[in-house]
Amino acid sequence: MNKKLIQLTELTRFYGGNTDFVIAGGGNTSYKDNEHLWVKASGVSMASIDETGFVCMSRNALQKIGSKEYAEDPETRERQVKEDLYGAIEDVQGKRPSVETSLHELIDFPFVVHTHPTMVNSIMCSNHALKSTRQLFGDKVLFIEYTDPGYILFRKVRDCIEEYRGKYKECPKTIFLENHGVFVGGNSPEDIHETYNSIVAKITTTIKSALPVGESCSMMQAAQLKDVCNELKSLDTNAQWASNALIQYYAVDRSRFELIAKPFTPDDIVYCKSKYLFVERPFDNIVSQVENFRHNNGYRPNIIVLQGTGIVALNDNVPLAEIALEVFQNMMKVSWLSNNHGGPKFMTTEQIEFIENWEVESYRRKMSKEKH
Repeated sequence: MNKKLIQLTELTRFYGGNTDFVIAGGGNTSYKDNEHLWVKASGVSMASIDETGFVCMSRNALQKIGSKEYAEDPETRERQVKEDLYGAIEDVQGKRPSVETSLHELIDFPFVVHTHPTMVNSIMCSNHALKSTRQLFGDKVLFIEYTDPGYILFRKVRDCIEEYRGKYKECPKTIFLENHGVFVGGNSPEDIHETYNSIVAKITTTIKSALPVGESCSMMQAAQLKDVCNELKSLDTNAQWASNALIQYYAVDRSRFELIAKPFTPDDIVYCKSKYLFVERPFDNIVSQVENFRHNNGYRPNIIVLQGTGIVALNDNVPLAEIALEVFQNMMKVSWLSNNHGGPKFMTTEQIEFIENWEVESYRRKMSKEKH
């Protein structure tokens, strides 16, 4: 086996197995030599990936994507780009390369690791994202304002890298993406680790108030959560619950709920959808409230916040409900920590609608369901 591919596998597992960097299916990695780029396949877990979880791509074919003109219509354009991306696959058919493959090609380092760290997104999903990034990291990193993923984001990053090269005569090692995450490039896995450690260390210095910790769920609250889950079984769905100090903080009333009432990143939409149900006490009419939500929004809520009690996740199967609980709690962490940088900044309605209708994210949801 290619020694570098072994290193890439170990590097991917390292970050994929750490929920401070990757939750559920977020993130991707790559390694490139002069002719080929190996990138994580879409839908493959970073935490458990092996060498078969990467797709070998022709760099020459990927570079042609960057110089080609595509249709203006977003749906047609993304279909055309996907076809060209598939055309760049060199070996294993049947695996879909990450939609961010072209971004990996742009970054002129052998190893690239893209993650959505909680610490990083406490800045990227804040009102002072650019200001805080510049204060902490200076001008030797790229900051990309939120751009719809896919070819438009690729083109934006390409232009910014070209401008950076013109100024510094080198490719940036670190690229921060607003309401998204970070790309880190390096000549070796050690380089990647050093950069990530430095990023987290610098952001940690900005934290003035630690996250609420501890299991603060009383026996009465636990009983209420279990009763609600049992009642929701009548909807032929799986319900899982969670409650701790952080959840209690945001569940206390509707005004606190508003601080987590919209998604921060595309991953939040994939696993929790874009709207969540807040239910005030008492919870006697929980089923009718869920059905009213479905009637108004076209789907049942993936997340229900029960006032002063906890959260409940609904899904077709237990593992996906548990993932939704984990992702939503990460949203709470991002919201809390963003207060160190001007407070939380949600995705806009237009940005949310793009993700909801984007075929790529539909594919990720489909792959997640099939795995679980």
